[in-house]
Amino acid sequence: MLISCGAFLFNARVAARRESLTAVVTLLPDPGDELLVAELALEPGDDPSPDELELSVAIEHRATSRDPFDDQPLPTDLLVAIQRAADHEGAGLRAIQPSDPARTGVLELVRRAEAIAAEDLAGRDEEAAWTATEPGRDDGIPVRYLGRAPSNLGAPARRFHESVGRERFEQNSTLAVLSTPGDTPRDWVMAGQALERALLVASGYFVRASFATTVLENPTTRHDLRQVLSLGGFPQMLMRLGNVARPVHAPRRTVRTTTP
Repeated sequence: MLISCGAFLFNARVAARRESLTAVVTLLPDPGDELLVAELALEPGDDPSPDELELSVAIEHRATSRDPFDDQPLPTDLLVAIQRAADHEGAGLRAIQPSDPARTGVLELVRRAEAIAAEDLAGRDEEAAWTATEPGRDDGIPVRYLGRAPSNLGAPARRFHESVGRERFEQNSTLAVLSTPGDTPRDWVMAGQALERALLVASGYFVRASFATTVLENPTTRHDLRQVLSLGGFPQMLMRLGNVARPVHAPRRTVRTTTP
């Protein structure tokens, strides 16, 4: 939840710069109020730089992709640009290319976490609530995505609770783990900002991300992931990065239907 809030916060910062404003952010300003994630004040600023304008344009185009990617890793120079974006926000981005010896261990942990999650009936019920399996629903994860599973050893694709078909995924896309120095609520918000900057930079190169969070939702596999990758920090997000021919945005609810 706090990673998502951090991503929203970064978008607000970018939108402010687009309007020649500077966002002054105070994270977790009230220790007694766990729901107050950040305070943001807008002050007059310089005109936005070309890079800042590119980030603002990317907000509209960034989208998670649940389709198979092109079967090749990202070029080194492009990957470095994405890593620098995460570093700019105080996080690290550890790439896991097809030739990385740690990749086998990472994929095994993903499979283990998915198997454990499949046995969690409460978790499966919760997942059903935000997937579009009921007749007449036009929101949630589209039905055409629900049967995809990480059966292909080369790409950890999120498995959903219904089995309505499978699709073969690529073997050689780039995997990446975003990590932070600590593992506190402040670090989680920081991770969200770093993740969003990295994703917006990636979008500028037509690179999409697909997340595999199950391995991070289980404390044991999350700990083991840190060990397998020899991370100095704490893993906050695991994702595939790659190109897809026709990125499709999942349907969104209107403001009217999401506001109490």
